[in-house]
Amino acid sequence: MKHLEFKEKYKELLLSGKKKATVRSWTNLKAGDRALVHCGGKIIGVAKILSVEKKKIDEFTEEDAKMEGFNSLEDFLKEVRNYYEGDELYFIKFEFEPFEKEIEPHEYYYEGYDIDKIVDEALEKLELSDREREILLLYKKYGSIRKVAKKLGGWRKRGEIRKVIRKAFKMLKNQKV
Repeated sequence: MKHLEFKEKYKELLLSGKKKATVRSWTNLKAGDRALVHCGGKIIGVAKILSVEKKKIDEFTEEDAKMEGFNSLEDFLKEVRNYYEGDELYFIKFEFEPFEKEIEPHEYYYEGYDIDKIVDEALEKLELSDREREILLLYKKYGSIRKVAKKLGGWRKRGEIRKVIRKAFKMLKNQKV
């Protein structure tokens, strides 16, 4: 499943249903997709993507600002300009379905196993490619997918890092290590 990540400050807007859209500089989402919603380090629900539209900053409307959970277009544009560079952004509308209880990512992806233990065992017991080993060693050093992504060139590397850790978990599970 794909992902949408939000800052902690947007959690109440999401849970209350006031936030029904988000702006991104890049996206792999399209209408009809479902995405896990991460907020403050927890998975809090699922978003059903209704539409993805590429827009220039000056094309955003008061209605867009309200869908984003802002009181005014001015406040919305101030936040967007503060956070994103460039003139074209993706405006993603979604329906949010909250979970009854927040979920820790490792509970969802790794059946409750600790990521640090998965990484340690994978490095010790699995045959890995040089790139997989590099990623796991960086995770062992920094203890954070975000920090490793930054080291590897930016936030877009997070998917690659998660994929390597999930692959290692599946391999360990299949070996019953």
